[in-house]
Amino acid sequence: MTSSHGPAIADLQAQIAALREQIRTHEAALAELREKESELQTIVSALEEMERFMRESGKGVRR
Repeated sequence: MTSSHGPAIADLQAQIAALREQIRTHEAALAELREKESELQTIVSALEEMERFMRESGKGVRR
């Protein structure tokens, strides 16, 4: 008894292609998130530096 695995193989190849597309989409989203993280870290660093300067100059808010 001979059966063709062609349709099953084609289905698996389609699933692989769909997964690869999802990976590309997720990688793009991750890159955007990493960029935003970097921007936020820059802002936090600047705010910390400002706070340190204000505290050292005697004009900062005491916690």
